[in-house]
Amino acid sequence: MTFSSLIRHLQNLPLSQDLRKRLTQRRQLSLSGLPRLPKGLITSSLAQSLGQNLLVVTATLEEAGRWAAQLELMGWQTVNFYPTSEASPYETSRRESEMVWGQMQVLAELSQGKSIQGKAIVTTEKGLQPHLPPLE
Repeated sequence: MTFSSLIRHLQNLPLSQDLRKRLTQRRQLSLSGLPRLPKGLITSSLAQSLGQNLLVVTATLEEAGRWAAQLELMGWQTVNFYPTSEASPYETSRRESEMVWGQMQVLAELSQGKSIQGKAIVTTEKGLQPHLPPLE
């Protein structure tokens, strides 16, 4: 069962139109306190109706896997998982080559300049940490 017809229905509701308006004005929207499924339905509805891609950042690999599976059912053309390890990015440890290869594949797709509309990327906080500037 896919949720794409439900998402299309949500796009036409007055509440969704109000959320879309707020999102375009503020450039961000926080949906706190909702379980994963309603958050996924709302964010997918908003992003798809605006023709935007979606980046989901989770706390754990387990939750990222759940989000990726859920987004595939929600009609996203492409759902990429940006892999990471559970080790701290500040530890000096040997990174797994499969993880690095997976990261390079996602980044290569983004940098190719092709139309990437309809893309959802799921990662964890630790997956983004190496790409953030140092605290100093």
